[in-house]
Amino acid sequence: MNNKSIDINQRIPLETLYTALEAYLNDNYSNEYIMEQLRLEYSGENRLKKALRIVNRIIPKNPLMPLINVNKAAIKLVIKKKQDRDIILIALLNSAFPFSYDVLKIFGKYFAVQEIINANTVKKSISNIYGGNRATENGIYSVVPMFLEAGFFNRPKQGIYQWDKKLIASSNITEKIYLESFKLNNSINEIQEYQLMDPYFQFIRTIQK
Repeated sequence: MNNKSIDINQRIPLETLYTALEAYLNDNYSNEYIMEQLRLEYSGENRLKKALRIVNRIIPKNPLMPLINVNKAAIKLVIKKKQDRDIILIALLNSAFPFSYDVLKIFGKYFAVQEIINANTVKKSISNIYGGNRATENGIYSVVPMFLEAGFFNRPKQGIYQWDKKLIASSNITEKIYLESFKLNNSINEIQEYQLMDPYFQFIRTIQK
């Protein structure tokens, strides 16, 4: 176990993140507008402020924003397709919160050898990194529903997760954003061929390096 921080303690619906990303791409992003969207999902000022902090970190303050900024036109088009949109949003989530990246990678590690896994197995592996405390549990309950919403895997019943297929990006920019989220979390500039076998890529069919 180490002192890696979790920092996320609330799920953000992907539809809300999509709205936020669209606003950013159209130069209409503001805290006031995002708060309006969040009020459709949450009540209570404390929860709203926490949610706004998370959305701000995923969208305007994301480390991948330089890449997003130079590809705005292409991204505006590609996010109209749900699968591309979901891949991009999860890549942005994982770039903003390394905890989320670690959780998805752990799921990928288990799904690489079996199609069905127990929630406790995943929780134990994550606790080995972040500690078996309430913050870790809250973090898991925040990011896993977002992975489920994006179709990275599913939950046939409580406590059981199932993976059945890779998601396919229809655009190079979608794939590039996902690849960049891997590079960011591993502090590397280039991806070697063997690294495409990393558990993080269990969910996405990659074409390019």
